[in-house]
Amino acid sequence: MIIPKLYKKFHVDKGHTSIGLFVALNDKYSIDKVFYPGSHVHITPSLVFSEVIYADSFRNTFRFFEDPETLVFVSANKRYKEEAIFHFYQQDYEQSFNGLAKDFDLVISQYAGFVGQAVKSYLKVGGLLVCNNSHGDASLASLDPSYQLTAVYRRLADDKFSISENKLSDYLIPKSGVIPTREEIITKRRGIAYTKSPSGYIFKKVKD
Repeated sequence: MIIPKLYKKFHVDKGHTSIGLFVALNDKYSIDKVFYPGSHVHITPSLVFSEVIYADSFRNTFRFFEDPETLVFVSANKRYKEEAIFHFYQQDYEQSFNGLAKDFDLVISQYAGFVGQAVKSYLKVGGLLVCNNSHGDASLASLDPSYQLTAVYRRLADDKFSISENKLSDYLIPKSGVIPTREEIITKRRGIAYTKSPSGYIFKKVKD
């Protein structure tokens, strides 16, 4: 099996494809259309979801998505019968996206900053934001009335993630007992230190 070189370098060789996360999300929730800002070459979601829109400002990333080798890899390894649909935007995710509707079922935010805030308008009400707290995206979502914590996930292995909707009140509790302001989190670009820290969080968009 031919694996695209950049995907192999940054994800396969490091054991961080996160295939287990996307499989778990697909098994638990009804997800059709996915938006992945700050994706770089992390093509894994297209192995699980048939329609994914990617975006990244890192120079020349568009070449990876336009490379026929990438399409061949996805087509040979996808876990669904439909034709794979994916499109890449070579741009900063904080800019507006021409041609995108506000109808995504899932927004993926992984180590790329405040994605959940920047592209919130493209996520439909009832849609999900899956994020970690490495740069504070989960912390901002926890302070945003548009979002509601609906689950947490844990990485057990690259191909095995668990999702739990139990005892959510145990999460998002600051160790210091003090909740910083939105502005403080944005300035420091660091998430709140919580008493319990799962691998990541799943928020539901409850209103525009």
